[in-house]
Amino acid sequence: MREWFLNRPPRERMMLLVGAAAVGVILLYALLRPLHTQSEALRASVATKQRLLVNLQQLDPSGASAPVRNNQGQTLVVMIQNTAKEHGVDVTRSRPDGPDGVQITFGNAPFNTLMEWLVALEAQNGVAVESATFTGARQQGVVNGQIVLRR
Repeated sequence: MREWFLNRPPRERMMLLVGAAAVGVILLYALLRPLHTQSEALRASVATKQRLLVNLQQLDPSGASAPVRNNQGQTLVVMIQNTAKEHGVDVTRSRPDGPDGVQITFGNAPFNTLMEWLVALEAQNGVAVESATFTGARQQGVVNGQIVLRR
């Protein structure tokens, strides 16, 4: 390859070198641009999570348990369905899990919305998350999963 290059006329060698440099710069830009875009998205995500954390700390900075709201005689399953709808969380299935628990399944829920609902559920109704399983959806920031809630 080197012999072939050296056998080229000087003008052609210069054109080959300039072309190789241009291809190198284009490839470098094409490889670094997605990294920059991804880092910007991650920075925005961190900022959103930090705002959510501040909001959570404002709800209960002392760590003491919040007062429980009267549920007007609703069963736990009905109350969870109603509050999920109020917060825009699509519960696809719910079933009782013992006398004071409910297992719910949801799909394509924005993670931040889901967390806000769970915080409000505990703060306003005294319903806590016992266990949770999340899987990522195709869209960034959206999850599917199951949660066991207990009063």
